Amino acid sequence: MPSMNSSDGDKVRYAFPYLTFSVLVPEKGRSCKQKTAVCRKTLNPNWNYTMHFDDVSLQDLIERSLEIAIWDHDRLGPSQYLGGCRLNLGRGSSFGRPVEWMDATGMERLIWEHMLEKVDLWVESSIMLRSYIDRPVYPIEPTPGE
Repeated sequence: MPSMNSSDGDKVRYAFPYLTFSVLVPEKGRSCKQKTAVCRKTLNPNWNYTMHFDDVSLQDLIERSLEIAIWDHDRLGPSQYLGGCRLNLGRGSSFGRPVEWMDATGMERLIWEHMLEKVDLWVESSIMLRSYIDRPVYPIEPTPGE
C-alpha cells in the first residue's frame, strides 16, 4: 500500500488496515462475511489469510460475487474505507435477475474466471483497488460485434 495523504495534505505516518470479505453477495449475514486481524501501525500491510466459506458450490460462485475491502481501523470512530474490489463474472445478473453488483470488468473478472477454473488450487494475483465499491476501476470492454 503506497504512502497515503490526509485530506489536508499532511503525510499519514501509519494506518491500522484490515480486510473484509463478503463472498455471498447478495446474501446478508455473518456466515458470508469474514474479516482479517488489524495490522497495526503500517503503510505496508501483509496478510497471510485463507478464506473458507462452508457449503458454497461452484454454481454458487458463478452466480455470486466476492467483495474484498480494505479499511483503516479507528478505535474512536468509524473505520475509513481505503479501497476494494469486486470479483465476479461481470454479467450484470445473478440467478437470472439484473443486479448492480455483478459489475466486474478487466482484471477483476479475469481473476474470478481463473479462480473458477482452478478449483482447489492457489490463485495469486495483484489488482488495482476501486476508490468507491460502486464504481468499477477498469474500463468496460465492448462485447464482440459492438
